[in-house]
Amino acid sequence: MTPSRRNETGRARQIPEDSVLQYHYGEWEIARDPAHPNHALPEIRPDLRRILDIGCGMGQSLMALQLPGAIEAWGLDRDADALAAGSRLVTSNIHLLAGEGELLPFPDCSFDLVFSRVALPYMDISRVIAEVARVLEPGGEFWAMLHPPGMLLSRIGQDIRSGSVKDLIFCGGVGLNSFLLHVLGRQFRIGRWCETVQTQSGMRRILAAGGLRPLPVRREAHLIVRAYKS
Repeated sequence: MTPSRRNETGRARQIPEDSVLQYHYGEWEIARDPAHPNHALPEIRPDLRRILDIGCGMGQSLMALQLPGAIEAWGLDRDADALAAGSRLVTSNIHLLAGEGELLPFPDCSFDLVFSRVALPYMDISRVIAEVARVLEPGGEFWAMLHPPGMLLSRIGQDIRSGSVKDLIFCGGVGLNSFLLHVLGRQFRIGRWCETVQTQSGMRRILAAGGLRPLPVRREAHLIVRAYKS
C-alpha cells in the first residue's frame, strides 16, 4: 500500500514507499528557512528546561530550533520510519518516541513547553489538549500551528475546478467534522481518521475547557494558537 502524507495545504500526497521520508525532509527544509511562508516555530525562552513536540515527524522542528544542550527535548510521533531516520540526526538532548498525542506517555507536570506544528488537525484535538494540560507544569506554555477554514475552502475550490468528486466528498467529511469541533468541541473518528480545520473562537473554547488559558491568537497562512497552564 502506498502511504499518504499531508503537505502544508492539508492535501494528502501519495508518496512511493522508497521515498516516504522525502516529506519529512521537505518539512525540515521549511523549518530551517525563516523566509519560507509556512515557517513558524515557538519561541524558546532561556528559562525552558523540558519541551515536547507532538507529531514531531523526524524531529525536524526540534532540530531547527537549535536547542541549547541544557534543554531536554522530546518528540512524539506514530511514524516509525520518520522516528528511525530522525534518531540518526538529532543531538543527544533530543529524544524521539513512538506514541499518540491523545495519550501522552509522560507523567503529570513534565514539561514547561509543549508544541505541535500542523499535526493536531489530524488528531482528536480535545483529547490532545486535555493531555497537554496534564503534562504541562503550572505556568507552562502550549503553542500550535493549525489549519484555518480558509485552507479547506481553497481545497474545495481546487476540487470544483478540477472536477475531483472523490476529494470533494472527502472535504465534505472534513467540513462536517470541523463544524462539530467548532460548535461542540468534539469530532467523530473513523479508524484513525478525524481530520478537521480549526477556528480561532473554537480553539479558545477547547483550550479553556481542557484547562489552559488562551493567549492572543495569530492568524497568518496558518492559525497559530498559544495558551498557558495557570
